[in-house]
Amino acid sequence: MVDWSDERIAALSDQDLKNLLVNAERKSAASVVAQCQAEIEKRDAAKPRKAPKARTEVKEFEHEMSGQLAAVGKQMAEKYDLSEETAKARSEGVKGFRSHKLLDAKGYAKLGGHQRDGTVAVDRYISYRRGNGIVSLGVWLPKDAPIEHHEFHVSAPAGMIEGGEPFSDAQAEASEADASRTRQIRAFKDLPSAAAAFDAALAKITA
Repeated sequence: MVDWSDERIAALSDQDLKNLLVNAERKSAASVVAQCQAEIEKRDAAKPRKAPKARTEVKEFEHEMSGQLAAVGKQMAEKYDLSEETAKARSEGVKGFRSHKLLDAKGYAKLGGHQRDGTVAVDRYISYRRGNGIVSLGVWLPKDAPIEHHEFHVSAPAGMIEGGEPFSDAQAEASEADASRTRQIRAFKDLPSAAAAFDAALAKITA
């Protein structure tokens, strides 16, 4: 019987070490199994870890904007009752009503369908729904466009946003096509102005 010392096991190649582990497990040689596992863990720990890929400029912008939009959303949630429970209670009788989560599961702005399907480079937004009305604030960057070409979009039911215009086909979400027909949208170049319009629309929809 071979005397498997720690030194002898350490001298094995990776493949021979794996073979020894398999044989030791088959023969129920618990001590050798433990030695092999310890050596494998030691080798794995010594392997250089791949550095995470650096975010592209667009991805960095998206991440930053998602956080800033979420911060606006949290401020609005402290100012207005945007809970799902209240939205459902105030929307009783609305066929097919589905409340909107203000943020995504990680606490950032939600990922829009246009970015998900690759139509645009960045489509992140926060939104609230009550009854048939939807109010949203998002950032929009066309595909292959310079970052400085981004816009902030605020949408709300007609009459709830000053200077609002009808949705274009590119802006309307397919899943909310019907709602888009009764909503208006306005573009801003800076977030504070967009946030103020979002705030004003929320005040009306929650009144």
